[in-house]
Amino acid sequence: MVSSGSIRRLLVTLGALAWMLAASAGSALAADPQTCEVHVNPLAASGGSVFVFSGSGFKPTQLTLQKEDDGPINHDLNVGDADPWEVTVRSRAGDEGTWSASFNDPVIQCTAVAEFRVTLSSTDLVEDIAAAAAGTRPAPLALYLLVILFGFTGGALLGRRVHARARA
Repeated sequence: MVSSGSIRRLLVTLGALAWMLAASAGSALAADPQTCEVHVNPLAASGGSVFVFSGSGFKPTQLTLQKEDDGPINHDLNVGDADPWEVTVRSRAGDEGTWSASFNDPVIQCTAVAEFRVTLSSTDLVEDIAAAAAGTRPAPLALYLLVILFGFTGGALLGRRVHARARA
């Protein structure tokens, strides 16, 4: 016959084993690759603009930029201990097109991708002329007052002269 003490020891042992299995399963889930995200601002801008990428929860060590079907351009990153982190990329004239930026963190096996677009700079001459005309400031009020003052003064002097000649 089995004593109740033996059954209790068996149950405690089985309970401890079950608890250890549950704890190790939880850590195995935590070791799974994490979903990570990166955001870009602005999503589209003309050549010469700065694009700001930001993310959190992972620390990328490599940035891969790729324009449409062109070859990838790799850059090593060091975002330090910043969380959230930011990385800036400046575009140039001639970079027009759709780009993808891949941020890779090999430690937690995480890759986040953001797409952005470099557009043409405005070449519309009519728009530039309209903007220049809209950008001109009106003359200051003092200038208007001076013109009016000189006009009245000149008119008064001319009137006196005409009046003096008419009397003579």
